[in-house]
Amino acid sequence: MNIYSSLDNIAFDKPTAVTIGNFDGVHLGHKELINRTIAIGEEKDILPVMFTFSNHPLEFLYKKQIDYLTSFEQKVKIIEQMGIKDLVSVPFDYTIKDMSTEVFAKEILLSKLNATDIVMGFDSKLGNGRQGSVDYLYEVGKKLGFDVHIVQPVMVENMRVSSSFIRELIKTGEVKRAEFFLGRKYMLEGKVVHGKKIGRKLGFPTANLEVNQDILLPKRGVYFCKIEVDGKTYDAAVSIGYNPTIQSNKPFQEIFVEAHILEFEDDIYGKSVKLYFMDRLRDELKFNSLDDLIRQLNRDVLRIKNYIFT
Repeated sequence: MNIYSSLDNIAFDKPTAVTIGNFDGVHLGHKELINRTIAIGEEKDILPVMFTFSNHPLEFLYKKQIDYLTSFEQKVKIIEQMGIKDLVSVPFDYTIKDMSTEVFAKEILLSKLNATDIVMGFDSKLGNGRQGSVDYLYEVGKKLGFDVHIVQPVMVENMRVSSSFIRELIKTGEVKRAEFFLGRKYMLEGKVVHGKKIGRKLGFPTANLEVNQDILLPKRGVYFCKIEVDGKTYDAAVSIGYNPTIQSNKPFQEIFVEAHILEFEDDIYGKSVKLYFMDRLRDELKFNSLDDLIRQLNRDVLRIKNYIFT
């Protein structure tokens, strides 16, 4: 894939069909935009191109922390698998912020990207202050000579698929439901780091994961996950939380992500792994004793072994 991180020196000789958006999560709605862009590219023999920002506009404008659903690397992998070969991912800055719809179209879409076709979502806005509604974009397209294609919302469970709605599902631990909106299982990547080895002493060794702090963690609790290690997949009970039973005398500040991998004994310290969230098992609990904790961990493992896929 060709990735352009700056608008400097970009020059597409061949005409392009460009889809524009943040594409966080690359959910079913985004996939509809991407597929339409690729289809237009095939129909007109032009290049399908994705235009996005390396930072979220809300982060830049309001210093708002964004809990991302996907890392940049994960986003690239997904869209590349779908067939996009050219990705323009540039910083959202004051230069872009202050562009009107028409200036953005002239200076970026036409001059830089050689766009003949623009693919947007039904509620997209383009330009300073999000002034460029779909109707106005049609007018600009007629004036400057490019076609505008509007993609209608994708509905699941009578709900419009959106990154913000999926974030709410993840925040409430509804990872199984989120899968229907994402079109795949929610995933976290992490590096296995050394912990205090308390789980091993309890008979439940865990892989302690260092994860990207910008990616949204599901609600605290215990989850059934599939964990990918060295290209192989295993069942795992994954705890996300403060370890209230173990850390009972300490202030709850650091959130731990720990995976007990079933029937697995390999040394994987320093390795990168992927967690695919299958379902939520229970809330995070504080137990009166370590024996009570061990009994609950045994019940968690038994639920995973007897899990019925629906």
